[in-house]
Amino acid sequence: MYPDFIGIGAQKAGTTWLARNLQLHPEIWMPPIKEVHYFDEKIEDPKNAVSRLLRRLSGKRDRDRRWRRQVKGRSRRHLKNFSRQEFLWDLRYYAGRPDDKWYASLFEPGKGKTVGEITPAYSTLDREAVAHVHSLVPDAKIILMMRNPIERAWSQAAMRFDKAGKRPDDAGSSKRLRRLFEREGSRHRTDYLRTLQNWGSFYPEERIFVGFLEDVHFFPEELLARVYDFLGVNPAFKPRGLGQKIHVRSAGRVPTSPVVELARTYVDEVYRLEERFEGYASFWRHSVQSLAENPPHEDAVPYPLWESYLWSAWGGEARFQSSRLSAFGGQQR
Repeated sequence: MYPDFIGIGAQKAGTTWLARNLQLHPEIWMPPIKEVHYFDEKIEDPKNAVSRLLRRLSGKRDRDRRWRRQVKGRSRRHLKNFSRQEFLWDLRYYAGRPDDKWYASLFEPGKGKTVGEITPAYSTLDREAVAHVHSLVPDAKIILMMRNPIERAWSQAAMRFDKAGKRPDDAGSSKRLRRLFEREGSRHRTDYLRTLQNWGSFYPEERIFVGFLEDVHFFPEELLARVYDFLGVNPAFKPRGLGQKIHVRSAGRVPTSPVVELARTYVDEVYRLEERFEGYASFWRHSVQSLAENPPHEDAVPYPLWESYLWSAWGGEARFQSSRLSAFGGQQR
């Protein structure tokens, strides 16, 4: 029983908000944890159970530390509020041998519903990996959420600092920030056109939903109705707490210097995004161009950027109203 839909990212582009609201729909079933990480991580795990467990218990990779955190958290959850179904799912997920059959088994509890998962790291998969996904689920629907590249890269870096108990605007943080911005993982997670090219080589345009973080802020109800309709479930369902923000970091103001550096990094890519999507991508191009060519004199700028002077200079109030009447933030062309 393979998934009917897969959310492939992008990281820090509203996927947690989306996952929460998809899970609340009575016609949809998703795994108890948000990110399954089969096609980007677990598919490479040792097949020997002992070797796999030893790596998880003592490994220093991010995925190993995440596994240990999740097992502790899920264990506490079961002790507090035991669910036999969830316990058996956890046992299969954390102790099972990861292969295609194992992946299919993760969705068995959702039989009779529309089932799917969201793992933002799938946006970084190469063509060979996407070909494997397609071989298993050729009729799956794909969801990609996008965000202003400056904000997405900054938010990922801020998350890294937060987990380390530090602040990205602390003294001496500039070099580490630059390293984080330049990491291949960060660049690939922000390279939406690469993602669409790889996934679009196997899935036709009508099976790929492209959403924008701005719509999570401005038009959450309309955006969610479009996603529900895309998945073939009742689009009129309205989940509780629809406008609730989740995992908000760095809201308020961010240092000018790294934001300008990011703007100069993504100039060419954002121009290509504007050509393809218009809408919010036009604001991304405007903000990137303005910051790169005329850096503000202040030490910090309002964040997210739609709350800065850049939004009004672009004509945001009038433009996002027209977007609402046409195609929301944009659409593929």
